[in-house]
Amino acid sequence: MRDYGPGRPLVFSHIPKTAGTSLRAALRQSLQPSVFVEGVDGCLFGGYDDVDDISPAARASLYLAPEELPADATLVAGHIGPWTTMTRYPGADHITVLRTPQVRLLSQWLHSRAVTEFDIRHWGSAAEAFRVGWLPLDDYLRHPMIAPNTDNTITRFLAWPHPLLHKTEFLDEADDDELLAAALARLDSFGFAAVVENPAFMSDLGAWLGRDLPQTRLNERRSVPRRMRPDLVAELASSRALLDHRCRIDVRVWEHVARRALPDADPAEVLEGAMGKAVDGYLAMLQEPDDRRPARKAVERLYEVGVRLDPRRRSARR
Repeated sequence: MRDYGPGRPLVFSHIPKTAGTSLRAALRQSLQPSVFVEGVDGCLFGGYDDVDDISPAARASLYLAPEELPADATLVAGHIGPWTTMTRYPGADHITVLRTPQVRLLSQWLHSRAVTEFDIRHWGSAAEAFRVGWLPLDDYLRHPMIAPNTDNTITRFLAWPHPLLHKTEFLDEADDDELLAAALARLDSFGFAAVVENPAFMSDLGAWLGRDLPQTRLNERRSVPRRMRPDLVAELASSRALLDHRCRIDVRVWEHVARRALPDADPAEVLEGAMGKAVDGYLAMLQEPDDRRPARKAVERLYEVGVRLDPRRRSARR
């Protein structure tokens, strides 16, 4: 059994929208860490990176330099790039899980459309990054201020802070091979990497850890407010080529792991099957009733009215 303690952490490098919230909960329950660290670093910051006016509670979850991470961590599980954690904890075991890149990006966009002004009230001017998710899919994918979150995010997360990565610029195809090599070099230093399309990935991780991991399913998007529900079929019809382009390097990274995790499967078939299944699931989810409680909806509506009446605040939709 792998043993972790203060200053000898297990690090789960959680790429956004890769079923990582459930894995975080399973790891915490199994390891019972004495010092558990969650949060984000700057690896996926786009142009909305002013953190001076965010609330103290939100700032406490940001780690803008490796030395800000607690030295005595037992488990680190957040949207924290591996460069940050490998610098802070040399020799620590790192693990990660990848997801079909197009599915990951669609999941992120739909999740963003369920975020309200009330949800992002602590983020000050940086909240504009969340509002971009309220745009149509094509506009979302073309918005340079959030490029790290839409343009080959898996690659960026792994390769950061590579000099070819920029906060408000999309990646040049001429740099694809160099960035792929950087991402894979970082990934191959991990102790364990998996793909969520492997139904046995949790048991495989448990075997690697030498521990039983409980099965959990958290942070699944079950509904989107009605006024924010897109015509997903139409949006995909007009944006699928751009979606694929924004995931072109990430697909190669995913395939690198999938070939090891699913040696008997055709990666292209797995990718297409995962995309079809996800779209079917999202279409069904978009037909579900709004699951927010009435009191919560009332508070959110009142808060949004206040934001609209405040001329100092600007929305990405304007």
